[in-house]
Amino acid sequence: MPGLSGALDIARWSLYSSQLAIEVVGHNIANANTPGYSRQSLQVQANIPITMGPGQIGTGVKATEVIRAYDTFINKQVDLKTSQYYYWQAQNTAMEEIETIFNESDEYGLNALMGEFWNAWGDLSNNPDGTAERESLIAKSGNMTQFINDVDYNLRQYQRYLDSSIQGYVNQMNTIISQIADLNAQITSIEVKGLINANDLRDKRDLLVEQLSEYVDINYYEEESSGQVMVYVLGGTPLVLGNSAYTLDCRQNATTGLTDIIWMDQSGRTVNITDKLEGGKLAGWVNVRDTKIDRYLGSLNSLVEELVWQVNSLHSEGVGAASVSSMTGTVQISALTDDLGSDFLFSDRFVPGGQFEVVVYDDAGEVANTYIIDPAGTTIGDLITEINTEAAAGGGEITASLNAEGYFTIQASGNHTFAVRSSLGAESSNALAIMGVNTFFTWSEESGTPASDRDDITQTFGVSADLLADSGRISTGYLDSNGKVAQGENGVALAVYSIQDKVITNLGGSGRNTTLDAYYSSLIAEVGVDVQNARTNEKYNAALLDQYIGRKESITGVNLDEESTELLKYQYLWQAAAKLISICDEMMQSLLSIK
Repeated sequence: MPGLSGALDIARWSLYSSQLAIEVVGHNIANANTPGYSRQSLQVQANIPITMGPGQIGTGVKATEVIRAYDTFINKQVDLKTSQYYYWQAQNTAMEEIETIFNESDEYGLNALMGEFWNAWGDLSNNPDGTAERESLIAKSGNMTQFINDVDYNLRQYQRYLDSSIQGYVNQMNTIISQIADLNAQITSIEVKGLINANDLRDKRDLLVEQLSEYVDINYYEEESSGQVMVYVLGGTPLVLGNSAYTLDCRQNATTGLTDIIWMDQSGRTVNITDKLEGGKLAGWVNVRDTKIDRYLGSLNSLVEELVWQVNSLHSEGVGAASVSSMTGTVQISALTDDLGSDFLFSDRFVPGGQFEVVVYDDAGEVANTYIIDPAGTTIGDLITEINTEAAAGGGEITASLNAEGYFTIQASGNHTFAVRSSLGAESSNALAIMGVNTFFTWSEESGTPASDRDDITQTFGVSADLLADSGRISTGYLDSNGKVAQGENGVALAVYSIQDKVITNLGGSGRNTTLDAYYSSLIAEVGVDVQNARTNEKYNAALLDQYIGRKESITGVNLDEESTELLKYQYLWQAAAKLISICDEMMQSLLSIK
């Protein structure tokens, strides 16, 4: 409409659009520090003109849409880099804790304690009859075994801590997934394409998607027709489809006892996705929990298992300061039919057809009988039968049996005592070491238990209680050619001391031929490499993430200086529109005053 009314209409629309623009700018300023907020702006366009004699006359301005600053590519890059950063950040945090558990940065680590253990055997070999050397060996061995027990315990405790944290993360993810689905529904109900945009709700949804990417690597896209976001994990497993949420569940793994992460659809179908996760802190902690800690525990267990065997196989057929009246094993035996070649932790060390000797002494310390023990069979019953048969054919001075608790026992009668030794020129069966008889180290084991159900030896091994009670029972040497306990004999102590330099074939199934000390050093080096790798990758991905966040902020962030300038601009525009109304009013008054 031309004329004064048209000019007033133009002023009215200008006032309205200026007021709206000021409100939008005010909203930006108010949310300058709101996490996830994207700067908004008012889109305006010229109103439909009127065609008149001189041509088209404009009718002012029209506010059309409030849009937010947004770049799809940059946002997706931020989410991707967020996932990668938190994957390495979680690993770095965990690896620093594991590095502290091993504690090899000072003189109290296992390397130092193993060195003291070997040196104590060396001191004992120099003075095999010395009480002080024996007590020192017991103390140094106790320090070493306690440290290993502590490392094993702390690794397992931290593994359980990670497991508990993973469960908490899954619950947090489910909350976020449900919120995204709810926002999808709200956005669809509000938006009218090209007219009404749910900008604040979209910001909230984008922030939740970014938070979800902290936990796991996701991909997503927005459905153009509905404005809803579809979120997937593992490339194609849905977490959010429109307003439908697909939650995750935690279930205990029957084998490991740790938590498995289960994806569920709405029909109840489940998929175990634990070992398929990539990116995010959830995958980072799963990797440390299931791969790294298990590998370290396995290597430590292999080290201790070999250490125990190397020492015990020498110690079990040696002799201490004097002969003894009884020997009892430390491995609990479930049945006489248990096979030495298959039912024990160290069954792979059993030598069928091997033998050992039991030398019996009378009350004056003279050799009464020597029994060569070489059973025809390989069961515990065969071994007991062989010992008792040999003894019965001789003087009947010893008997073998399983005691009430199920431990293998050799008992001398009357005032007799005995000692054991390997047979000259024959290979040992290793039966005594397998059952924990006359050994330096002990561990908890019940024969016949499947390997998958056994505790790792690192959890239970320690110094023999018999030796703790009487250090004189430490085997320092072997019987002499006359079957006597010789003073100053140091064969066992010297052999154990030499183990530190012994190259062991395929130690721990690693395929490497190495010493025990070098094997442990390689384990520590592996931990160090994993720590450095996690630390380096965290820093690298943090730098990348900062770059993309900076680029995103440059697009979506609120600059208070710029908003203040915009505020002044719209203020002046509003004042100009108000001035136009004032002028039109004066013109109208002039017109009305004409007579």
